[in-house]
Amino acid sequence: MQKHFLRSHRKISAAELEQAKLLKEAGMKTSEIWNLFVHQNGGWDKVGCTKKDLYNSLAAGRRGVDDLDANTTLTFLQSKLDIDPEYFYAYMVDEESRLTHLFWADGASRFDYELFGDSLAFDSTYKTNKCQMPLVVLVGSNNHGMTCVFGFALIQNETAETYTWVLQKFLECMKDKLPETILTDGCRSMNKAIEDLMPSVVHRTCSWHILNNAIKHVHEEGFVGELRNLIKRYYSVDEFDLRWNKMLLDYNAENNEWAKALYSSRHQWADTHLRGSYFGGSTATNRCESMNAFLKRFLDEKLPLWRALQHCEHGLAALRYGELGKHAADKLSTPVLKRTSMSEIEEQFASIYTRNMFLEVRNQITRSEKYNVIRHHKLKASDICTIEKYLSKDHPKRKVTFKRIEREMSCDCYWLETKGIPCRHVFAAMKHLHLSDIPRNIIKNRWLKECKDIYLSSPDAQRRFVNPDMISSKRYGGINSQANLFLYYCKKSPKVQQRGMELMSTLLVEMQKMVEDVGEEEKTINGAVHEVHDGIKEPHPVATKGRPPQSKSSQQNSSQKSAKARICRVCKKSGHDYRNCKVRKRKCEESMEKDDDDFE
Repeated sequence: MQKHFLRSHRKISAAELEQAKLLKEAGMKTSEIWNLFVHQNGGWDKVGCTKKDLYNSLAAGRRGVDDLDANTTLTFLQSKLDIDPEYFYAYMVDEESRLTHLFWADGASRFDYELFGDSLAFDSTYKTNKCQMPLVVLVGSNNHGMTCVFGFALIQNETAETYTWVLQKFLECMKDKLPETILTDGCRSMNKAIEDLMPSVVHRTCSWHILNNAIKHVHEEGFVGELRNLIKRYYSVDEFDLRWNKMLLDYNAENNEWAKALYSSRHQWADTHLRGSYFGGSTATNRCESMNAFLKRFLDEKLPLWRALQHCEHGLAALRYGELGKHAADKLSTPVLKRTSMSEIEEQFASIYTRNMFLEVRNQITRSEKYNVIRHHKLKASDICTIEKYLSKDHPKRKVTFKRIEREMSCDCYWLETKGIPCRHVFAAMKHLHLSDIPRNIIKNRWLKECKDIYLSSPDAQRRFVNPDMISSKRYGGINSQANLFLYYCKKSPKVQQRGMELMSTLLVEMQKMVEDVGEEEKTINGAVHEVHDGIKEPHPVATKGRPPQSKSSQQNSSQKSAKARICRVCKKSGHDYRNCKVRKRKCEESMEKDDDDFE
């Protein structure tokens, strides 16, 4: 028998256990950590323990904390106030003193909302913690057009009362500042909470969810395409009603109850009624969905609540690191100019707007070359230009008004108000009027490079948690990079290795003595005393609205079925699905061009 399998010879060292905890916090799986130890020690028999021993050691280290999950979670949040005075959290318990709802947001999120809180979107996602509590993520868009997070919430259920509580705490956190618009997936509970708390806020329902429901409720080919036009195109109210009635007649949906209910809520999804309101540049909750998918890289359904919160922080830090990269690129470089027909205007926008938003503006400048001013009315204090697309008589004509005294310009397509950037009609009028400076009203502060100072918490601030082992792992991580450098030099030659071993032996004896002499005061968590949330119990596992788990019998039946050839739902050919379909990609490119023209 191999001796490394004997119990007397199996022991994971304290150093390796600390390394394993650090790697676990970074998101590595235990099996991956084990493979690293095997490679690091030069073989399976050199690790000093088995894979099962590693699993058991990590589980034992978490057990004491996880058994008091609710208390640990709240103490974790309370400790955040030591390093971030603007940190905010609130919670709710039931009659059994069980945690039911939890909301939190850090100082950076509150700062972002102060600048970019004109549009808010939120949605819930599932399978992020062992208590099965849905995670609500409230998001918006920053000056780079990237997603920024305004807050998180864990909730017990998805009733109107629950979402009312979440929004109440959100507004309390944000000093009662209301967003101008809200985008949701159409959940009735969310709708009720928004109507009660934010009746003045313009509310939009996700177009993707509406079209997906249309497939289920109206089984007529072509109906979804017509409905998509009504959602995204801008018609007068009378023309919208005429087109709606014609669509119902053409597809035998006059008596369809779902269609009737949809029409009654048209002010929440039709561009006819929503044009002029900014929703982060989107008509769907894709920003929420992509954020949920991003966070799922760090979360899973086996995590205790405190660990789920910690992993949310890791995901948020990764998101903000991407924002820092964009900010640095804007500071250290300038975009290459195309030298369009309005090179002076292009250069001005390049100097003040972030790169992403400048590219959006430049696209409109380029497209303006297809437009001509066919009429110019010069009034006492303003100019009115009628814009027409070249050789496109079917496109509607647009009117651009320029107020000479105020130096303000507007267009009746409402692109500026809806998308946040000036439209091609405005640039066509500027070229006709020989304007060399950008009208002040079409510059939006939210897109400026300097609209915010990147929010950084103290880089040397030590994070404090309820469990002392968490702090020790942070100390371990701090010295780990120096240890790796030491090992790198030791392996360069036998002489260096020998000298390194001598130094290490001497140092280890000295450090072991220091550890034995540590007093009790050193064992406290940085000397900090935090509020203890005694008596709060772990939430009951809850059933969510997500897909229910599959029964064993259905799993067996599905596994016994023979695999069918994959058929693309777009081109109806086999060998690929819609994600890889070349026909779909071509249609998407054509659709993007067409959607852009819908503002005509």
